[in-house]
Amino acid sequence: MRERDTVLAAVLLLVLFVLATAGCRGKSGTSVPPGARPPVTGVEVVAIAPSAEETMAEAPGTVRASNIAMVASQVMGRVTALPVSEGSVVEKGALLATIDDAVVRAQQAAAEAAVAEAEAARFEADRAVSQAGAGASLAEKTYARYKRLHEDNAVARQLFEEVETRRTVAVQEHQRALERRSQAVARFVQARAQANAARAMLSYTKVTAPFSGVVTEKRTDVGSMAVPGVPLLVLEDRGRYRLEAAVPEVYLSRLSVGQRVEVTLDPGKRIPAAVSQIVPVVEPDSRTFLVKADIRGPGLRTGMYGRLRFPAGKGTVLAVPRAAISRAGGYDGVFVVTPDNVVRLTPVRTGAVAGDRIEILSGIEPGSRIAVSSMDKLADGVRVEPRK
Repeated sequence: MRERDTVLAAVLLLVLFVLATAGCRGKSGTSVPPGARPPVTGVEVVAIAPSAEETMAEAPGTVRASNIAMVASQVMGRVTALPVSEGSVVEKGALLATIDDAVVRAQQAAAEAAVAEAEAARFEADRAVSQAGAGASLAEKTYARYKRLHEDNAVARQLFEEVETRRTVAVQEHQRALERRSQAVARFVQARAQANAARAMLSYTKVTAPFSGVVTEKRTDVGSMAVPGVPLLVLEDRGRYRLEAAVPEVYLSRLSVGQRVEVTLDPGKRIPAAVSQIVPVVEPDSRTFLVKADIRGPGLRTGMYGRLRFPAGKGTVLAVPRAAISRAGGYDGVFVVTPDNVVRLTPVRTGAVAGDRIEILSGIEPGSRIAVSSMDKLADGVRVEPRK
């Protein structure tokens, strides 16, 4: 008895499953035997044919910030503070990291002391020049007076020669004082320059943001050694982005700087763009060249996938009305009408959209008849009565 009850239950479940499956027949995307339901009347049916239209080409690319800075320290030292992390939004001049400044401060103190010493030496040189100049002036006047007296035979020749010698010595002393002052001034200028360099080095221990942006990468931690030229952080400008696309070389003549193009981001987001740069070098391996297009808009992030769309000239395009596209099972399809007016749901691969028409890349052939109205009433295998 128990075995018979088990068999009866299994049969009953099978019957219920078959009935449920039959009840699902006739819904969009499922097959309905012709004649199983009344035909759908008034369906607009069109025969598709290729047409010469402006074609669009696409090239894959990657979104990148227009300005990405590898922020590094300009002095060597231990990182003492790192107040930012990945995702931190900072303004221009904001503190990003601090470097141990003990050595730099000592260098600055030595430089400031050298400036003070050089300034004192310059002051002494100025005073020596003043004294030597006064002595030379006095000696010059004395020499002029004695020269007139000597010409009048009023003084002995020996006395005149002594005055002349003192005048020569005074002039030479004044010249040497001027030279020593020049050297003192040069040492002062050098010491001041070294002090300015030390102050600049001290400012370099505060690593600041070169522009407003967001920190996208942190490459060091507190306690690590900072080395000039080795990035500590990566900062990118969030206000300006561009798509860098690898375009096949056959389109090299189709693109120019300043040209208006379109960038498509998943899922189906379209952004107007302009070509900002074309790298005129073709990669021999991929036979592509790099095109950069400036884009703006919310939600942009470095590394996003995008496609560059641009006019590729006149070409033959097979297009259908967008209303003819039916979504079934996650794929696009159209209802192809057979000669006996039975619709068959045929998967297609779609391309560019132009107004109310969409390009068909594969799936149907030119001359096929497709349904473009009453889409909610159609299912695979349904018979239709085309509108006349």
